[in-house]
Amino acid sequence: MSLISYVTKIHFAENVLEDALEAELEALGVARPLIVCDHASQRPSVVERTLAAMPPTSVATLFELAGSHAAEDACTAAAALYRQNRSDGVIAFGGVAAMNLAKALAVRVSHPEPLIHYAGAGGSQRIRDVVPPLISIPTIANACAETTGVAIIASADGSVISLASACLIPRVVICDPTLTLDLSPAETASSGMDALTHCVETYIAAAYNPPADGIARDGIRRVLSNLERAVADRFDLTARRELMAAALNGALAHQKGLGGVHAMSHALAGLVQDGLDHGAVNAVLLPLVLDFNAPAVAPRYEEIRQEFGLSRGSDLGDAIMQLRERIGLPGSLGALGFHEGQVERAAILAAADYCNRTNPRHAAADDYKQLLRAAL
Repeated sequence: MSLISYVTKIHFAENVLEDALEAELEALGVARPLIVCDHASQRPSVVERTLAAMPPTSVATLFELAGSHAAEDACTAAAALYRQNRSDGVIAFGGVAAMNLAKALAVRVSHPEPLIHYAGAGGSQRIRDVVPPLISIPTIANACAETTGVAIIASADGSVISLASACLIPRVVICDPTLTLDLSPAETASSGMDALTHCVETYIAAAYNPPADGIARDGIRRVLSNLERAVADRFDLTARRELMAAALNGALAHQKGLGGVHAMSHALAGLVQDGLDHGAVNAVLLPLVLDFNAPAVAPRYEEIRQEFGLSRGSDLGDAIMQLRERIGLPGSLGALGFHEGQVERAAILAAADYCNRTNPRHAAADDYKQLLRAAL
């Protein structure tokens, strides 16, 4: 993409949630928000904290997303609840799934046609500036979706509905690192590798956006300096803050585009029942895609090696695999629940995914078949 636009209002500080949420809801005139959350049952303390931070006059409704990815049927259920409670705004609270579903919900309750009508390049022009106010609050340092106008929704047939519009950029983002202190080592490892993948893929993406490059490279440095610390000690607030900053960097740089890793992980999300761990999938695929893309962007790899502290010409993919092993993530897609019989369909979906457009080396379905089989 050629667009360079950083216009979202962002609060970033430890313990900023309470003051920022109350002030922004009042400023937006939202009195009956629907909170879309993807971890209410697993992390009740952060949900209770958010509900307690609501203005005294507000009436909030909680919609908990089941599973690890956003799906069209969940959007239908959330829209029914939104209308039933006469909601007037949406709060995306949690990780990628919550962010994606909240944006799709904003389209669903403000536009007459099915979501597929608003998908793809042509569909984005049909999304009008009539969506309800949207606030995003990431509670895991990986989302990338908190500052973007993109939503990825799995349809009933396993394909992906991609919505993209400036109208879907959240009006306000609240980044409070203290909301991530309850994450387990495995969740921290997965989310950190997701943030690293966002920054690396953006840095080598086939588009010209110097601000995004600078932001992405800074994000790479922050992940590499703090991920292992946060995995080892979940109460290391400095490491938590830096990981959330890296995730925000990936979100801000995302407008430049991503690449083959996310093209495949988006495809897998809709094919595997109950979804896959997105960050763990990215951690498996990233070394393979870097090797595939090397002929097109090798000079960029030297700059990434500098952030890893590697010598010139060192194997970047091997360094990522070693990091993955140190933080305890699986080394194959098979270990995550993906199997050979899904390769053909996943490769076709990956080749059609919007992220494939900015992969620095042309990748066809046959290329993705080889990569997916290598990842098994």
